[in-house]
Amino acid sequence: MPEIIKSMGYESANAQLLTIHPNAVGAASAYGFSVVADRFSWRMPFIVAPQCSLIVAFGILFSKAVNIENNIALCYFSICLACFGMYPILPGVNAWNVCNIPDPQKRAVAIGYLICVVNVGGIIGSYIYKADEKPRYPTGYGTSLAFAAAGIMACLSLEFCLWSANKKKALMTTSEIEDNYTEDQLRGMEEKSPLFKYSL
Repeated sequence: MPEIIKSMGYESANAQLLTIHPNAVGAASAYGFSVVADRFSWRMPFIVAPQCSLIVAFGILFSKAVNIENNIALCYFSICLACFGMYPILPGVNAWNVCNIPDPQKRAVAIGYLICVVNVGGIIGSYIYKADEKPRYPTGYGTSLAFAAAGIMACLSLEFCLWSANKKKALMTTSEIEDNYTEDQLRGMEEKSPLFKYSL
């Protein structure tokens, strides 16, 4: 973010100060999306919607990058929009992950793995905005757009898979489940149990 703000013509100190507003927007967005997702008990739309705003933000920044100094207000708004879209994704994905893994040990590993993947993404993000490609940053914006689009596809695919699994489990009646499984078997099946419903 400071690199993009610097390309608007601001010095290092001012560029750092101008990251305050986008970060504040992102923090408010993460909190707001989390509260609404909890209220509806539905994660997917509150992960996909922010990713859509990311695509819009990166699209604007990429299209205006060559003439960024004459489009400061629009580009600064786009940076805020990017943070609005970026910050809610990790809490949403993390909550979705936690809700669908009943075993505490598996859940702990899954959370650690997810945080690791996010941190690797941060490492990638710090190298894709190459100084020799400024002000357009085709590698940076192109990679960011691709990741946002891939994230949307992954969320929609996961939602469909979990919905299909829930639908399949719902076909079994309680008496059929009791006839086919003991309580110990059902407990040992964890998320594969016909009684366990995936959170969407």
